Amino acid sequence: MSGTETSEGGLEPPSPPTRTALGALLVKVVRWWALGGGILTLLLALMTAASAVSNILTGRPFAADHELVKHVIAIAIFMFLPYCQLTGSNVTVDIFTENMSERGKQAMAAFSSLFAIAFSVLLLVQMTSGFQSYMRYPEVTPVLKLPLWTAFPPILFSLFLLLCAALLTFVASLRVLRGGAQASTGS
Repeated sequence: MSGTETSEGGLEPPSPPTRTALGALLVKVVRWWALGGGILTLLLALMTAASAVSNILTGRPFAADHELVKHVIAIAIFMFLPYCQLTGSNVTVDIFTENMSERGKQAMAAFSSLFAIAFSVLLLVQMTSGFQSYMRYPEVTPVLKLPLWTAFPPILFSLFLLLCAALLTFVASLRVLRGGAQASTGS
């Protein structure tokens, strides 16, 4: 999927395809979830900068800032995955598709959505198992004593949203492949 040009000359991500109220709601949830991931990342950057300044001024960085960064950045990364799926912002290799017809490109988009569905289901199953294991045998970080299981609920929710987003993009690709009108956008 390609973006549309903004008045500033940059590219705006395409609107995710949906035709239902549930799909439009999902798009909104995914966008807000990704925004939350951005806020977490910003807060981590500010904390890391403050820790570095503290280290320069006092010789003491914040205790266990690295523990928080490892824990929270993992959550934030997963929070971006559904948005990337909806907007077609995942890594692509255009050299393989640049000479393809639009129909071929849509077939590749449908295939990549199918792959994302399988990937998200596999990760959901494995991460659920990991979550159960951490609940059964609790582990904590060495300094802050932060339970490791606390990363799992937002990651599992992110994977559920990724699955929903992949289903949406798959249906939209099939609709275009079948010769239907271009998918309407939801916001």
